[in-house]
Amino acid sequence: MKNDREWQIGIFGTFDVANYGDLLFPIIAEKELTNRLGAVKFHRFSYHARTLPQWPYEVISLSELPELADSLDAVLIGGGFIIRFDKFIAPDYGPPNPSIHHPTGYWLSPALIALQHGIPLIWNAPGMHCNEVPEWAVPLVKLMLEHSPHIKVRDTLSQSILTPLSNKAQIDVLPDTAFGLSRLLNDKQPSAEFLELRKNVGLTNPYLIVQAIAGLDSFLRLWRTHSSQFQKLQIVLLPIGPVLGDHESILGNDLPRSIRLPFWPQPKLLAELICHAEGVVGQSYHLAVSALAFGVPVFCSADLGCGKYTALPVYERIFQLSWDIKIDPQWLISKLGKRPISAAASHALNQLDAHWDQVAGIIRKGTRPTKPALNRYWQSLPGYLEAAQDHCQTPGVGISPAQAVAAKHRASSMAEVTELSNALMRSNEHIAALYESNSFKLTAPMRTIRRYLRQLLGK
Repeated sequence: MKNDREWQIGIFGTFDVANYGDLLFPIIAEKELTNRLGAVKFHRFSYHARTLPQWPYEVISLSELPELADSLDAVLIGGGFIIRFDKFIAPDYGPPNPSIHHPTGYWLSPALIALQHGIPLIWNAPGMHCNEVPEWAVPLVKLMLEHSPHIKVRDTLSQSILTPLSNKAQIDVLPDTAFGLSRLLNDKQPSAEFLELRKNVGLTNPYLIVQAIAGLDSFLRLWRTHSSQFQKLQIVLLPIGPVLGDHESILGNDLPRSIRLPFWPQPKLLAELICHAEGVVGQSYHLAVSALAFGVPVFCSADLGCGKYTALPVYERIFQLSWDIKIDPQWLISKLGKRPISAAASHALNQLDAHWDQVAGIIRKGTRPTKPALNRYWQSLPGYLEAAQDHCQTPGVGISPAQAVAAKHRASSMAEVTELSNALMRSNEHIAALYESNSFKLTAPMRTIRRYLRQLLGK
């Protein structure tokens, strides 16, 4: 059932960075909710504002949220790997002003503001594994969970971390919303933009998508040394997450029948490139999800037994690559080509349809009685702050010796984590600068010759 009114939907995440997966979520959500609600205006919130035509869509800075919040009919959090507390999200990525906490400013703060205004708060399958909820945030996340009418996370690891925080909240696992890409694109009818791109770059043959990252040594060796067995194939060297350092120069300049695009495609066009490929090679989670959603095989360099990737093998036709293990060319050829999607992928579509139906129903019901709960929290907040201050000033008072040792250990561990995060951030910045430098690009042929000589000499 659709209404004549225009619904105002806020969606929150990292939509201001050049990363394929992050940019997909608002596009998918807008399509699905427009189909169910009719006229919908999406307000995409991230740290930094972005505008057309330099960006795929308008993004509003979170600094404007306090003035705009009261006009929203619903708030969607995610998807993506955004429920987190560590400071390093991407090189030089942070809030527009110091009053916005990093990194909870783009997910936790908007959620609390939604509850304060009685706006329906919807978890749109974000992820949070690989990090814990720190003590200071537990009451806030608990409050957020217990007053959200719809909580979906994208994997069981995220569910297992959040579930112990509340015995009232219902937290369910939902496949990543990018599995619904087939609702967004017609894989039987290529767009004019896609056909023009193929013509302009000389992409005339069936092709593979190769993510422009390090760690694909086994595939690159195969492509160079068995080139004659792949004569009918081209490869498209494609950055999936430029913000994370993806760049074609990482793969070298000596790959037969390789194509570099003259620009980074907008998310729908990038999804269409994946949709019509014979296979994809890389480690990106959303590169894999997009391929599986269209029945395209995935050759994944990430560890499928670790973290968020553990959710993918059930969808079939995703194959583990190791950088140091030789690939049999006939094995790879036998796995190529689009096929009907797996039963698990088909089931994921049904789950996503039910998700969007439920979200639309919650939005139609309107505001929720969440303000008293927030008022009670604000009433108790001075007590939380005073207790935290006393705990910091006199950590041994009121706690057992074992608790004091644990608190000291946590403080030491957090200091080490912060130091390591800062070091990692500096390293990533240096690596990104290196890949962009002229010297790196100019010396690429010499590095290629060195690799060839080492192989020739058996070293």
